[in-house]
Amino acid sequence: MKYGKNIIAALLMMGITTSCNDFLNVLPSTEKESNEMYSTVEGCRSVLTGSYIRMKQNSLYGQELVCGSIENLAQHWTYTSGSIGEYLNKYDFKTDVVETAMENNYNNLYKVVADVNGLLAGIESHRGTLDDRNYNLLRGEGLGLRAFCHFDVLRLFGPMPGNVPATKILPYVKEVKNKPNAFLTYADYTALLMQDLDDAEACLAKVDPIREKSIEELNRTSSTTDDYWGFRQMRMNYYAVCALKARVYLWLGNKEQALKYAQQVINAKSPDGKAMFRLGTRDDCARGDRTFSSEHIFDLKANNLSESIGSGRTYQKPKKELTDRLYESGTSDIRFVNMWEEVSISYYNRPFYFLKYVQTEKMPSLAKNVIPLIRLSEMYLIAMECSPLAEAETYYKALCAARDVTPAAMTGESERVKLLTQEYHKEFYGEGQAFYACKRMAITDNLWTSVPGSVETYVVPLPKKEAVYVN
Repeated sequence: MKYGKNIIAALLMMGITTSCNDFLNVLPSTEKESNEMYSTVEGCRSVLTGSYIRMKQNSLYGQELVCGSIENLAQHWTYTSGSIGEYLNKYDFKTDVVETAMENNYNNLYKVVADVNGLLAGIESHRGTLDDRNYNLLRGEGLGLRAFCHFDVLRLFGPMPGNVPATKILPYVKEVKNKPNAFLTYADYTALLMQDLDDAEACLAKVDPIREKSIEELNRTSSTTDDYWGFRQMRMNYYAVCALKARVYLWLGNKEQALKYAQQVINAKSPDGKAMFRLGTRDDCARGDRTFSSEHIFDLKANNLSESIGSGRTYQKPKKELTDRLYESGTSDIRFVNMWEEVSISYYNRPFYFLKYVQTEKMPSLAKNVIPLIRLSEMYLIAMECSPLAEAETYYKALCAARDVTPAAMTGESERVKLLTQEYHKEFYGEGQAFYACKRMAITDNLWTSVPGSVETYVVPLPKKEAVYVN
């Protein structure tokens, strides 16, 4: 079966349905179709490719969970009266348009889970199709993606880490079956999440070429006999799993393990001894690489960002709000100087437009049309949060040096939390991470809103069609 036909077969698995428990239980229409799909290595790969294709759609990480509603919840965008942005900025989760948007986020994340579960079941039932190398790669990536999506469901719809109820919260779905999926307690849900990550790490540790070659080498197709093994930063690779474990452990309050995995990524070396990942600098911005592709541990290649989040006129914030609350006046910080453009609409209206995803001709080819999902700078912030204060300053100063900004004093825990909050906003503007960070740290005084951060603002209600499965 040809590779292109297998991608079509993978896409056929992506049906539109009404309830998470409906589409999570869709079985292949015939055993013959399933056997044909998994009868070749290319067929198995195409199923996994389908999961990545779904993830980069605008309804997921192509826009919505990067620059869309998740950024409105972080108060990052200007909104017009009566728009969904206004309701999201006010955390009005009961408005119909917001309920629909959040239900779509919930369903779309679980659709990726359904895709991956089909893959994992298929490669087990057709084990003879794959040699050990291909099996471990596909299984490791699949388990990592399943954990990635389940974690974002938890971060959006689950409880605040410091306020966990004893009741059941969400389903952790590991198989395709013909009955509703049971909702689990927080402890059971996160245990399954960590098990997937442990298994993914074990699989990828055996075979992922990113442990043996540099990113640059893997991005040259001539360096691999099979180009499916190249471009690993665009897949759920070994270091992406390690970085995700750092992110999850921090959410769970295990700072020791979070620091361990963050440092593992920060200190990762290529065979030539150079750092595997490098913090972005002003030179990268000068080349139009504003997402700092040298930092990308895991990203997605979109089709044409210029038509969506990279238009340069889609997202904006008033200058006064940016300079009064986040960036210092006259700052040299490249996250302000190079990421925003002031446009004069009228004497009183001078908005700043967001430039992070604007595409230019001079951009390096591998920096074009990419959406970062995990970056090196997050590992620095995790290390800054989890290290003793003196060591934390080292990570903070390294990040500030790369961003061309003078570091502020970090004399105690309260200053550390304040700086971390500011850095998550500065660093991940337009990447969908700031809201989650504020939720995790239970920040009550959020930027640009008079609504105090609380359970009511941080925990998005379950879709009504799913709430019936909780008890």
